Amino acid sequence: MSRWIVALLALLLLGGAQAAERTRGTAVTEERIALVIGNAAYRTDPLDNPVNDARLIATSLKQSGFAVALHENLDRRALIEALRDFGTRLGENTIAVLYYAGHGLQLRDRNYLIPVDAEIRSEDEIPIAGLDLGFILGRMSAARSRINIVILDACRNNPFAGKSGAKAQGLAQMDAPIGTLLAYATAPGKLAADGSGANSLYAAHLARHLLTPGLPVEHVFKRVREGVVRETREQQVPWESSSLQGEFAFVPGVAATREAAAEVDAAGELAFWNSIQASTRADEYRAYLRQYPNGRFAALAQTRLAAFTVPTPTPPPAATAQAGATRSDALPRVGDTWRYRVQDQFRIGDLFLTAKVDAVTAEGIAESWTTTSDAKLRTTLVSLEPGFHALPGWTLTPPEFSPYLLAAGGLKAGQAIPEQPRRVEQAVVPLRGRVEGEEEVVVAAGRFKAVKLVLRGRSTARGGSVSSEHVIWYSPQVKRTVKYTVATHVGNALRESTSFELVEFRLNP
Repeated sequence: MSRWIVALLALLLLGGAQAAERTRGTAVTEERIALVIGNAAYRTDPLDNPVNDARLIATSLKQSGFAVALHENLDRRALIEALRDFGTRLGENTIAVLYYAGHGLQLRDRNYLIPVDAEIRSEDEIPIAGLDLGFILGRMSAARSRINIVILDACRNNPFAGKSGAKAQGLAQMDAPIGTLLAYATAPGKLAADGSGANSLYAAHLARHLLTPGLPVEHVFKRVREGVVRETREQQVPWESSSLQGEFAFVPGVAATREAAAEVDAAGELAFWNSIQASTRADEYRAYLRQYPNGRFAALAQTRLAAFTVPTPTPPPAATAQAGATRSDALPRVGDTWRYRVQDQFRIGDLFLTAKVDAVTAEGIAESWTTTSDAKLRTTLVSLEPGFHALPGWTLTPPEFSPYLLAAGGLKAGQAIPEQPRRVEQAVVPLRGRVEGEEEVVVAAGRFKAVKLVLRGRSTARGGSVSSEHVIWYSPQVKRTVKYTVATHVGNALRESTSFELVEFRLNP
């Protein structure tokens, strides 16, 4: 046996042992549950489409893997029971969806679902006759479900307006609890059409787009907004308020091409902005910035928001520089979240990944990972020492190289990184790293000054050569990787061409 084969086997064993040691964690498949309610047979002003809409959405959710409880024409007692039963099924390993079609009312910035037996004669009777949406939001928050989606197709006309004296129309803007996305069929305070066909426009578009493989949930609702706005000629503009902290797609898989997604985002963003551009409410501009942090109107939204916000004193430059010099500032904090778009030349479309810090320990950074490719929640421990890190049960993307390398110490131009073996097909490629200095990099999340690290290596196996290059940009402002590209050749053939790009991030103070 030749010496190069012996060396190759040794490297394979070394690479496998290191990968096994660094891939500590779990992958848990979460249960998907949904409650779908359609209320149409009201004593006052019955509606045509909510039951049809509920059946349509229930069918789509079942097709996307949800265990669905469908209820129609609930009186107050039955509505309470349905929501109570739904609440008892919630837990940390559930992904929960509530869809409600029917009448809904707002009173003093609170929203109420109206049962079919309601008879409201005065404004004060709304809390008694209806059911406060805060009831189920509280249950969701207490259950600590990772993903909660509440869809309110309930902004139709107020049939009790003449009797109750309630002047506000539509539903009130609400902040979504952590881990929750609140979706409205139309903008807060506005009315949505019940629809002239078998279904409302909102339900029809929602049922279609939620079945798109790999489409992130935020993009689902952006596509719904674009379709509804187009067909109603901007008379109805669906809205969302989101505090989701992970990735989720109704149908796991790979998203549509980046170009197609960009077109949908642009149309949805324009419709959203047109619906709030004359607003005098700070929360509406915050809602826009949450969904489009780098949108074309972001600067204008920040300017208008500043008029409602008391400015925070800026620390003196000396204090800022001193704080930035400490290593502890380079460490992430619990709750810090980063979202990446992954593109691969050999995969059609985009993949989205989100990493969130669960704990900072002496052994490393404990993270939770979610993706749009499946319904699994992955937990892992990332060492601060240089090395490749693979997620448990994950092979769709190359393993990350030391995402928190800045926290291990300052990186200086010319600095060498210890040799890092990485397995590629049947060979282990020894990669040698070098810090090339600072560089300005532009990604979807913004423009950053970053430290650029390049890893290169070549190996030979079965008479052929394997070469690989990893280029990583680290930003102190982000405390993690901003951009990462991988290119691997076997002989003259390109076998890997993958890029990771930071889309958005949120750091705890």
